[in-house]
Amino acid sequence: MMEWIRKHDILTRVLSVLVAMMLWLYVVENNDEDTTKTYRDIGIQIQGLDTLRENGMTIIDGADTTVDVTVIGKWDALLNVRQDKFLITVDVSNITAPGVYELQYTVGTNVDGARVADKNPRLITLTIDRIINKSVPVDLEVTGSVPDGYLLDDNYVVSPTAVEVQGPESQLANIETAHATVDVSDLKQTSTMKVSYTLLDAQGQPVDMSRITAEEAAVSVTIQVHKAGVVPLVLDVTGIPGLPDSAVTYTIDPANVEIKGTPETLATINSINLGSVGLAALLAQGQTEVTLPIILPNGVTSENAPAEATVTFDFSHLEEKTLQIPVEQFTAVEGYEFVTQSLEVRLLGVEQAVSALTTQDVTVTFDPAKLGELAEGERATVTAVVTCGADDVVVLGKYELTVTPAVVEVVPEE
Repeated sequence: MMEWIRKHDILTRVLSVLVAMMLWLYVVENNDEDTTKTYRDIGIQIQGLDTLRENGMTIIDGADTTVDVTVIGKWDALLNVRQDKFLITVDVSNITAPGVYELQYTVGTNVDGARVADKNPRLITLTIDRIINKSVPVDLEVTGSVPDGYLLDDNYVVSPTAVEVQGPESQLANIETAHATVDVSDLKQTSTMKVSYTLLDAQGQPVDMSRITAEEAAVSVTIQVHKAGVVPLVLDVTGIPGLPDSAVTYTIDPANVEIKGTPETLATINSINLGSVGLAALLAQGQTEVTLPIILPNGVTSENAPAEATVTFDFSHLEEKTLQIPVEQFTAVEGYEFVTQSLEVRLLGVEQAVSALTTQDVTVTFDPAKLGELAEGERATVTAVVTCGADDVVVLGKYELTVTPAVVEVVPEE
């Protein structure tokens, strides 16, 4: 064993370690002299940013400033000082006007026995600017050409025509336009699309958006494209109050007409309007078809367009139902009695809603204000007020009731 210890020089190695530990303990126990250490590129924390923004201001330069801090203390204390132990703060809550400010800052460290000896720079320089709003006009660039056989309407619809942006006044002053680009190479029909834009300066260069916000990230662009020489026939339809528009559909024959004219004229024509039709009047007359004249716009002609178009309406999704409403369900009117004992009411509506109707869904009454004074026993015919409480159902026709003054019973005195 001793031979192995001598061979590997174990005693010498152990002795060296013990001596080193003793020297280290001596230095720790007896080093009373202060020492210094410098920490570089420490980031700052800005306080009062919310107040600064409430004052209508923002920082446009200097927020990323770093500082160097030199600390002094005992050697063992400095062993605990690290970059993340520092808190560098500068307060901007009292700034109310734009400008370049050189501000004092504070350096804090939570390590006992270490204190700040120096800091560089001595002041932090911040550039403050006013926050403003600006309306920037949208500049639309259309690239490409529509396919052969189609026409492109040059009256593009852009919404909004100007975008509202907010940011530092000095940056917004450089903004001239909000530039958007649309490629129409594959368009074969009128299309509406969302298009992003780029804010450009007077030289057509993109501006720095890091401190700029916009209400709209994109604009809506409608590009009208027409098939050359062919336009659809359209109709203005007035629906039936109380019924959904989808309850009645219609077809137009012919659906389109071919027209001739200059390319400029054709490009301005999207459709040919036949006029207007009220569905309630059609129902009242029992009509499902109407014939309307085709009136060509000025500046165009047609070789094969008919003089009239036939519009066929489909009421098949509607159902009619007749309910006999007994007098017991009439809504009483004070001072009057109903002579009419029942009323046959026609109802129209969506199939599912009509099939579920009962007499409880219908109310019958009249307006006594429209009735003159009646003598006892006298009868009068009045306009009935008939309503239906079910959704997607309407009352058809007009109705009358016969009423008479109510008989007042006189109780004899005892």
